[in-house]
Amino acid sequence: MKEDLRLDIRSDPRLLCVCRDMVRAYFDRMDVERSRVDEIVLAVDESVTNAMRHSYEGRTNETIVIILSSNDEWIQCEIIDQGKAAPPERITPKQPASPSRDDVQPGGLGVQLIYDVCDEADFEPGEGRGNRVTMRFRRPRDTSDPSKPPQAQGRQ
Repeated sequence: MKEDLRLDIRSDPRLLCVCRDMVRAYFDRMDVERSRVDEIVLAVDESVTNAMRHSYEGRTNETIVIILSSNDEWIQCEIIDQGKAAPPERITPKQPASPSRDDVQPGGLGVQLIYDVCDEADFEPGEGRGNRVTMRFRRPRDTSDPSKPPQAQGRQ
């Protein structure tokens, strides 16, 4: 897969808006449907927030790497940190599709959201330190009308 864009950011929550804007612009350029882009941005935001909150335990001077890549079939987003490795039980998808409101507790739903939004998702905790979250999304099929000029095609 070809690396298209890489962003190294500090683990400062004030920089989440930069991350969201970059991811949104990238997926918009890939002609992903607007509602799908919104879901993807939310999943990436959850992953980066988890790195800040859990891996780095709120320290704002650490680095999080965001890599956006693509090929003919997939668009991929990787979130990499060198903080505390995630415990395996925290990164396993939950089977019940939608918990009742009474069962929901703070935290824990971000990982499930990532699994639900992505076509493929991998969580790789390091040996003692570091995490890599890889989110893959199938590329949109080209449904453009070849009889229309290029400027008339695109998102409506």
